[in-house]
Amino acid sequence: MLKKLIIKIIMKLKFLNPVNWGIVKIYRDFDNYIDWIKTIKREEKNPNSKFNQFKLSRNYFYNVYLTVSLDDVDLQTTEMVQRLKIIEMLNPVHRYLDDDLGFAECVVPEFNQFVDDKGTKTLTFLVLYRFSFNYFSLNWLLRWVTIIGLLWFFIARYDLFAKIWSLI
Repeated sequence: MLKKLIIKIIMKLKFLNPVNWGIVKIYRDFDNYIDWIKTIKREEKNPNSKFNQFKLSRNYFYNVYLTVSLDDVDLQTTEMVQRLKIIEMLNPVHRYLDDDLGFAECVVPEFNQFVDDKGTKTLTFLVLYRFSFNYFSLNWLLRWVTIIGLLWFFIARYDLFAKIWSLI
C-alpha cells in the first residue's frame, strides 16, 4: 500500500521523471532528426519510392522541396483559392510524409511563390518541408551554456573540488 502511494506521489512530481527532463527531450529531437536524415537518404536511393515519384528533392540540411505550378485558368482566382488548390494538389505528398514516413509532428511545410523579372507573381510555388525541432532552440542552448559556465566559474573560483574532496 505504501509502495503504491509513493509511486503515485512520484508520478505527480513530473520533474522526477527523466522523460520530462529537458536534456532527454533535446536528445529525442536530435534522434528524430537523425532518423529523418536516414529516411530521406533511403527513400532518395530507392528509384521506386514515392519520394522519387513525387519528384522531391533535398538540400544540404535535408529540407525536402518541390515546385508546383497551377494552370493558367487559376490566374483569375484569388490568392486564397490558389493556395487551397496547391494544398489539394499536395495532399498525397503530405500523406506520404506524415503517414508513410511517420514525421507528422516534425515536418513543417512552407509555401513560397515565385516572382518573374518584372516583379509580378507567377503561378509556380516552391513548397519546402523543413524539419522542426520541438524542444531544441537557441534560447535553450544559451540558457544551458550560461548555467554550465556559471557552475564552472564557481567551482574554479572557490575551489569547490578540493573542499568537497577534503570532506570525503
